Amino acid sequence: MKTIKLEVSNKVYTKILWLLKQFKPEEVRVVQEKESIKKYLSEELSSIEKGSSSFLTVEELDQLLEERISKHEN
Repeated sequence: MKTIKLEVSNKVYTKILWLLKQFKPEEVRVVQEKESIKKYLSEELSSIEKGSSSFLTVEELDQLLEERISKHEN
């Protein structure tokens, strides 16, 4: 099997996944999704273990979300 990496817009993402799922698993297998999530989580864990991550309290997160929401409401 060969691997192809595609970059697609959010607009057509679900359509492309639907199309790929029409093939038999031995013909086409979607692997990029899982690999990119695994890589992201691995990097985040590494950052936590190194102590270079920053964390928010629930109150700080709530305030941040309120500011962002109010900024984009209008």
